[in-house]
Amino acid sequence: MENKIKIGVTHGDINGTSYEIMLKTFLEARFEEICTPVVYGSPKVAGYYRKALNISNFNFNQIQNASDAQAHKANLINILGDEVKVELGKESQISSDAAIVSIDEGVKDIANGDIDALILNPINTKIAPEINSANQFDYVKQKLNAGKTVTLLVNDTLRVALLADATPMRDISKHITVENVVSKLHIVSDALKSDFGIDKPKIAVLGYNPNCTTSTNPEREEKEILLPAIETANNEGVLAMGPYEAEQIFGTSLFKEFDAVLAIYYEQGIVPFRALSYDDGVSYMLGIPQLCVAPFQPVGYEIAGQDIAMPNAFQKAIYLACDIINNRIQYKNLTSNVLKKHSISD
Repeated sequence: MENKIKIGVTHGDINGTSYEIMLKTFLEARFEEICTPVVYGSPKVAGYYRKALNISNFNFNQIQNASDAQAHKANLINILGDEVKVELGKESQISSDAAIVSIDEGVKDIANGDIDALILNPINTKIAPEINSANQFDYVKQKLNAGKTVTLLVNDTLRVALLADATPMRDISKHITVENVVSKLHIVSDALKSDFGIDKPKIAVLGYNPNCTTSTNPEREEKEILLPAIETANNEGVLAMGPYEAEQIFGTSLFKEFDAVLAIYYEQGIVPFRALSYDDGVSYMLGIPQLCVAPFQPVGYEIAGQDIAMPNAFQKAIYLACDIINNRIQYKNLTSNVLKKHSISD
C-alpha cells in the first residue's frame, strides 16, 4: 500500500451539509491523489445523500479500521448502526449523538497514530451535552488530555490566534496574564516555524482596551500585562509587537506585515477573520502533537440536501493538513541535523 498521508474525517451533523460537501470533494480524483481519506461515518447516511444529490458514480470504500484504508480511494468506517435516521435540515438528538460518536472514533485513532490528521466537520454544539463550548476543539483537547493550546484561524492571507478562544466576556480577564500571553506567543511562534516554514515569524498582539496605542496613559491591561508580556517574549526569542488596535491592524493592510495576529478575545479575532476569509477559512489547534483541523463553515441546516453547499473550506482544510504534515517532517529533518558546535581547542 502506498505511504500517503492518511486524513481522518468526522462526518459532523448528519442533517446538515457535511455529507454533501464530502461527496463533492471526493468526487474529484485530485484529493485521493494527495491523501488517503478515512471518514468516520455511515454508509447508510452516505447512500441517502448520494440519492438526494443524484450522485451515481461514487461509492465509499468500506473498511473496518484505519489501518485497512486503501490509497486512491475515499474510505469509510461504519461507526453507526443501520437504525440511524436522517432528517434534512433539522436539529435532532440522533444527529448530535452520531456526531459525538464520530469525533470519539477519530480522536481515538489520531491518539494512537493510526491517522496523520483529523478534520472535524461542523456540528451543532447547542444540542451536544458533551460539548460545553462554542467549538469542538475543547472537547478534543479533553479527550487527548492536552495542556495549554491555541486556536489558529487560517486563510490564504491571514492567520489569527485566539488568546481566550470562545470565553464569555465576563471571564476574559482571567486569561489576560503575563504568563498566559507569553506562553501562547511561544506556541504560536513555534507553530509558524514548524507548520508554515517561517524562519523568524513576526506576531502582532492586539490590545484589550480602546485607544490601547495611547502611550501617555495606557490602561491597566496594556501597561501591567500586555506590554511586559511582549517584552518578555522578545527577550525569550519570540518576535512580538504591539499592542495594536484591531482597527489599526484589520482596517488597513498592516496585518500583511505580520505572520500572525494574536487576538485577546474571541469576537476581536473572529469577526475580521470571517469578513476577510469569505468561504475558505480553516482553524486548527496549536500546542498538541496531533493535528486537528476544522473547516470554517456552518452546519448548514437551511441548505441541506439542496446541492448548493460549497466545499471550499473543507477542501482548504485538506490542503492545509497535508501542507502542515509535510512542513513538520521537513522542519524535524532540518532541526534534528543541526551541526554540533566545537570550540577551537577541540
